[in-house]
Amino acid sequence: MKRYLSLVVLLMSVVSCGTGGGGGGTTTNQPAAQTLSDVVTDGRVNAIAVGSDGTTYIGGDFTRVGRSTGYGAPLSTIDAAPWSSYARVNGPVYAAVADGSGGWYIGGSFSKVGTVTRNNIAHIMSSGAVDCLWDPNANSVVYSLAKGTGTVFAGGLFTSIGGSSRGNVAALDVLSGTAQSWAADTNGAVSAIAVNGATVYIGGSFTMVDIQARNHIAAVSVSNGAVHAWNPNANDSVFALAVSGTTVYAGGMFTSIGGQSRGNIAALKDTDGSADTSWSADANGSVSSIIVNGSTMYVGGNYTAIGGQARSYLAALNSAGGAALDRQR
Repeated sequence: MKRYLSLVVLLMSVVSCGTGGGGGGTTTNQPAAQTLSDVVTDGRVNAIAVGSDGTTYIGGDFTRVGRSTGYGAPLSTIDAAPWSSYARVNGPVYAAVADGSGGWYIGGSFSKVGTVTRNNIAHIMSSGAVDCLWDPNANSVVYSLAKGTGTVFAGGLFTSIGGSSRGNVAALDVLSGTAQSWAADTNGAVSAIAVNGATVYIGGSFTMVDIQARNHIAAVSVSNGAVHAWNPNANDSVFALAVSGTTVYAGGMFTSIGGQSRGNIAALKDTDGSADTSWSADANGSVSSIIVNGSTMYVGGNYTAIGGQARSYLAALNSAGGAALDRQR
């Protein structure tokens, strides 16, 4: 399955479990002193010189110089600069969700956070420490995360997580990381999850959920994973989901969903999954992320036009009708 990576910005400091383990006891994992090998530029370097005080000067065909951040990028809330002290995630991060207490859950295709072994999923506490007790240990990639009451829902392309066999989607205990009895196994990757009240919406490249036929998008019970009747029946993969009020926004690589022709993005009714006929924002390429903020929604993907306007990769839309908003807004 072709994946389009969502932009994930983690406003946190990532550190590692202490050698003593247990209960989140920690030792800050300071990065090694920065050397020239840690520096990256956005263009060719033509000249390097070292001064008498040890300062290195570089020149070339570039306009930006910065520290190599690895696959996660903790940013300052003041000036958006990468934090000077954090541990690197050693593989792609595809999903992040706040834990509600100042920390974060992250998912992706990695095996370490700093010096701590964490396979594809981890919890970073508000202190910036890796949670020593929370280690679901997914056996393959995690593409999506969402938090419910006492539960972290994880989707991806795994068969084992939280100490149990699960088919690409699981409900994990928020404190221990063990898999709950909840089950809604799919026959394909789960790339998007959204929780709203008693319902968990999932999207991906599957055609079955449990024993029910569901093409790429489905709604299941938050309590036990039972499949709901809601069935938009997308004709190709769904990569993004967001819920606002009575509307479920879906993005992906489809041309039909909810009984209507739609170009990779749609607004669906939460009652029956039908597409809102008054809403249209067709994109000419895939949509991989959606965030709704009141009357505005932000959409990321691999497109050059959306909502009736030329927009490349990132756009702001009117959430009520789907029209692209002016760039100044």
